[in-house]
Amino acid sequence: MRSTLRARIIALAVGTALLVTLLAAVPILILLHAQAHAEADQRATYAAQSAADYLSASRQKADLLAPYVARLNGRDDPPVTVILADGRTVGARLDADVADAVHDVTGPHLDADRDKDTLHEVSTPYTTDVPGGRVVQVFTRTPEGSARAVALVTDSSVRSRLAQEYAGVGLVAVALLLVAWAAAEVTGSRLVRPLSRTARTAVALRDGDLSARAAVEGPEEVAAVAIELNALAARIGELLTQEREATADLSHRLRTPLTSVRLAVDGLPDDARRAEVEAGLDRLERTLTQVIRAARRGVREGVHPRCDATAVVADRVGFWRPLAEDQGRRVTLTLPDRPIWVRSAVDDLEAALDALIENVIAHTGDGTDFAVALQATAEGAELRFTDEGPGLPREAATRGCSDRGSSGLGLDIVRSAAEATGGSFGLEEIDAHGRAHAVVLRLLRDGSS
Repeated sequence: MRSTLRARIIALAVGTALLVTLLAAVPILILLHAQAHAEADQRATYAAQSAADYLSASRQKADLLAPYVARLNGRDDPPVTVILADGRTVGARLDADVADAVHDVTGPHLDADRDKDTLHEVSTPYTTDVPGGRVVQVFTRTPEGSARAVALVTDSSVRSRLAQEYAGVGLVAVALLLVAWAAAEVTGSRLVRPLSRTARTAVALRDGDLSARAAVEGPEEVAAVAIELNALAARIGELLTQEREATADLSHRLRTPLTSVRLAVDGLPDDARRAEVEAGLDRLERTLTQVIRAARRGVREGVHPRCDATAVVADRVGFWRPLAEDQGRRVTLTLPDRPIWVRSAVDDLEAALDALIENVIAHTGDGTDFAVALQATAEGAELRFTDEGPGLPREAATRGCSDRGSSGLGLDIVRSAAEATGGSFGLEEIDAHGRAHAVVLRLLRDGSS
């Protein structure tokens, strides 16, 4: 399935935005990962230093240590555990593996309160990897001996914080993709709408509406397409008009020498030869009249004419029925109960029917019946004309061929009417003598009906 221009523009814009987002997201995620660990270590260091500073004040009472550590652990910081000189712990409980790793770290030697200011010395932070995370230890000197404040940074807490930050980055990425999609949608619409209107104009021109024009809108390149299509439509109209007028003028000019020939024939003796020449002149004049009508028909009916085959067949059979009944001919007419619109001019279909009926009346004896049947098909319509006369030879379907002394143009008119719609013409119901008794026209349906 072919994708539309609009879909391609959206796919290009969103794909480009996605690629840029991915390229930018990789360093951002690496930076967030490093920052999350650094911030966790910083918070742990601050918490451990706070507890160690509290311990370094020798005047603080021991019974106040537990509430102070509880307040520290009540914040959104890593849990703090204070290990006193006698081995007792205050604050968060340490797992056995973590406790072993903590005790493996030997702190520095810290002097007593030599300056007598009641504040003992505090060490720099020690960071150690432990199972499931890291610990930050700060050592201090107390009257009872060396103590330490331990802050535990667990990997799960870092991952939880990273998950929140990653979710924020993901939301920003989705928002950027939505903005790219919206921008592409607007841009695509600005391109597609004028092109769609131009395409509809081209379809109208194809269907014969030479007055259709495309709106000049959109970007410069798109507007240029509409401008050129309008110029092409105008030029097509001019060429068609010139062609029709040239054909019509030529036909009119032929009437002058034809009139001269007729005047000359009038001076001939009144005999069979003169009658034959006059009959030929009558046929020539009728042909010229048809050429003129055909040349001007496009102006009246458009490039793609259409007609209701049901109405046309009913009208022409009704026209010939009185003459047929006077000659003792039974006329059978079968029509559908609804209109069938076909790609044929009214004049063409009327001329085909007239040629068929006139052929029977002119070349069969009185009392010869004929039937006309029209039925709808999947492609359009089928017109079947049958008569009970002697039939037509198969070669009668060849252009200009006749076995009755006529010009042979009657069946040619029928063929032209069928083929002008995109359909076909043929002879059927062949008898034992190889003669056809049915003429069939297959007419294509008009697409606009």
